[in-house]
Amino acid sequence: MKLHKYLLIGAASLVLATTAKADFSVYITGSTAFRAAAYASIASLYNTGFNVNASAGTAAPFTTIANAQAPNRPTADSTFNGANAMTFSGTMPAFGSQVVTIYCSWTGSVEGIRDVTQGNSLPFLSTAVSQTSAFSDAGTTAVADFAFSDVFQSSTIYKTPTLQTLPCGVVPFVFVKNNGASGNLTNLTHQQAQTLFANGVVSLGQITGDTTTGTGSDTNKVLTLIGRYNGSGTRAAVFADTGYGALKTSFNYKFAATAGPGSTAIWTNQATPDVGYTGGSSIKTDLGNNCSQAVGADGTTAVTGYALGYLGVKDGYGVTGNSAGALMVSYNGQFFSTNAVQNGSYTLWSYEHFYNKSGIAAATLGTLKTNILNAIPANLGADTTIIGIPTSAMKVSRSVDGGPIATLY
Repeated sequence: MKLHKYLLIGAASLVLATTAKADFSVYITGSTAFRAAAYASIASLYNTGFNVNASAGTAAPFTTIANAQAPNRPTADSTFNGANAMTFSGTMPAFGSQVVTIYCSWTGSVEGIRDVTQGNSLPFLSTAVSQTSAFSDAGTTAVADFAFSDVFQSSTIYKTPTLQTLPCGVVPFVFVKNNGASGNLTNLTHQQAQTLFANGVVSLGQITGDTTTGTGSDTNKVLTLIGRYNGSGTRAAVFADTGYGALKTSFNYKFAATAGPGSTAIWTNQATPDVGYTGGSSIKTDLGNNCSQAVGADGTTAVTGYALGYLGVKDGYGVTGNSAGALMVSYNGQFFSTNAVQNGSYTLWSYEHFYNKSGIAAATLGTLKTNILNAIPANLGADTTIIGIPTSAMKVSRSVDGGPIATLY
């Protein structure tokens, strides 16, 4: 009898051990333009008391940019939602007592598709926490399970294997001139954008239509491009919509604080094709500089000139001097507004995708994917903080980046 009793107890213990669900980890990469929405959506899935680490860098050793141990970080915390690397850890209602750790490393939309298709190992910020406001951490490396991307896979060179994807929003973009730029610069057509992308610097008169001559005329001033590198989905989407071509080469400029006559700050050519910023925050900072000099088309002479960049709307409104959109220029004669995107009159937008390879575990990764997608619409912002627009709110659609817009009936 005692033996039978012990056998029953042992069998029950074995059942409990085998049915207990294990903790699991998830790795996400991709779009920097969408990371604030991703942060808020992921954070909203956790129970009270979860931890999140954040880092300004994505290469080990990592250094946190705020106290990593503060639990339940608010979703509006820009210190965290603008980080290049973030790691969440805690429990979620959907997974009971399981600890779910979500590692995020935001490297760019095109690179995200590349790394998921190729199975590349990436650096992520570990779950280690510190009592201080900053610490170094060797981090961890892993292959990403998911990638957020501002573009269709067809807009990249990484077309195989075909990834599974669902659109999780519409991301609008804006052209923004630098703080202090000419008041004559008010609009950019898609043809003018093509010329600017191809050359990196053009006569301001080509853009404003000023054909007069003289030192004060726009024909004697230049406009330079402050742009993203070729792993950026923002760049691919904007290049596609203008008709320039998502994969084409471009020259970019940057702000140089000590260059130019009399140590005056100017815009200087980054020279090598496709060298540009990995995220929009640096472009936002550069465009905030009140600067009216640039290196001209000869590559050496400093002339009167300004800069123009393309950004997500939230970053666009964050440029110093862009109160109420004062530095935004219209695109093909139409200024950005949520309604203009929804009705198709403003075309500078793309879908945000959430990519993964086929065959993910339904009980863990599949369920988490569904929960993240369901949380996104409530965390896309509005007005000057808008990151995206829910796809359910769109009255138009398109099947490829930069493609024709069709009305939804």
